[in-house]
Amino acid sequence: VFLSGSSKDRLDMLRTGKYGGVGIQIGMRRDTLTVLTPFEDSPAYSEGIHAGDQILMIDSVKTKGMTLKDASALIKGEMGSVVTLTIYRSATREKIKFDLTRANIVIKHVPYWGVDEKGIGYIRITKFSKNTAKDFSGALKDLIDDDMQGLVIDLRGNSGGLLSNAINILDVLTDRGINLLK
Repeated sequence: VFLSGSSKDRLDMLRTGKYGGVGIQIGMRRDTLTVLTPFEDSPAYSEGIHAGDQILMIDSVKTKGMTLKDASALIKGEMGSVVTLTIYRSATREKIKFDLTRANIVIKHVPYWGVDEKGIGYIRITKFSKNTAKDFSGALKDLIDDDMQGLVIDLRGNSGGLLSNAINILDVLTDRGINLLK
């Protein structure tokens, strides 16, 4: 399969687990470009961008009528360069400008794990990217060290990704060749 442009960029992001950006997930809310979530340990998170912030301008370009693809292309860029986001925060009814330095964003697709008081372990997996199987194995080891008795793997909202990493996670949990449907 030949990939080019944004298709190649999305695959590279999954394959490498990183990109040059500010660390936000964006979406459209009522025809307005909106921050869905800032990723922890990212420039956007550190500077105080919140989920729900409406992006009015990217540098000097107004976002009204802009597609997500175009907005994403403007926000992402060469690491170390600066992008200015003008946002409207409805909670305080103010416009705020953020000068964000693009950084190497490492996406954590295993953002949470823990054991409850009954010994039930919980691991959340949001996407299957390059580091997901390795992060899952580390989380599972932590849970076992915390005397885990059972395990819940939360895949809600997981949009898929690299099949090889999903298989690598199964390899940690089961022996190859076992038919689980018996």
